[in-house]
Amino acid sequence: MTEAAHRAGVTKGFLSQLERGLTSVSVPTLLRICEVLRIGVGELFDYPDEPVVQGGSRIDMGGEGVVEYLLTPAGTTEFQVFRSVIEPGGGTGGPYRLDPGTVFALGLSGTTRLVVGGETRMLSAGASTSFSGGVLHQFDNPGPTVSEVLWVVSPPLLRAAPGPA
Repeated sequence: MTEAAHRAGVTKGFLSQLERGLTSVSVPTLLRICEVLRIGVGELFDYPDEPVVQGGSRIDMGGEGVVEYLLTPAGTTEFQVFRSVIEPGGGTGGPYRLDPGTVFALGLSGTTRLVVGGETRMLSAGASTSFSGGVLHQFDNPGPTVSEVLWVVSPPLLRAAPGPA
């Protein structure tokens, strides 16, 4: 665990607390930990088994003040749909990249600030945008009320990290 923590840029104590659910982690740090452990971030999700998903399966993609739900059933192979509920001041905790592919975002409520490749895009209810997941991006809620965003990621986030080339 010491070497994994060092390679991920965190302490062994932090990794231990994260594993036991005693601390939160930014999205960029979570993705670094997954890379070091050679697991896909998609392996962290509890996939809904039913063909009709009621409310979604709560997942932890990192960040502070963000609750996320996976809305697509386990058998969906072409895309994934998530819903993020973001508290005022909450967000990813820094910029990150996903696997190359397309990310579509639709504001459901409140105001969410999305920064893609250094460009700020404000999402209010009904506003949408798309971008390449391989571009550095981050989001947060600068407003005084909870905001919600529906995300569609295609192709889906990997369940396993790719092996050596």
